Amino acid sequence: MWSLVCGTTPCMICGSGEIEGALLKYLGVERNEVTNDGLFSVGEMECMGCCVNAPMIAVADYTNGSEGYTYNYYEDVTTQRVVEIVEIVAVGFCQEN
Repeated sequence: MWSLVCGTTPCMICGSGEIEGALLKYLGVERNEVTNDGLFSVGEMECMGCCVNAPMIAVADYTNGSEGYTYNYYEDVTTQRVVEIVEIVAVGFCQEN
């Protein structure tokens, strides 16, 4: 799963740097590195098209390959909320597999 943090100006002004920092710290990785369990990575995505609800992230699931991927978008996130999102996604992924 990729946790993609919007990096455009409105999101930056609203705290996307702190959002990315919280994800990196919680997951124990640097940007574009993969967690030890192989489940998560953190990257940047330019403009998700919802600047009014900045900051936002997308969680991209590529477990079904490049033709079966999905994106889930989360708006108005906080540093606490992004950690909760990752925890929920991880539980859901482990239950499916």
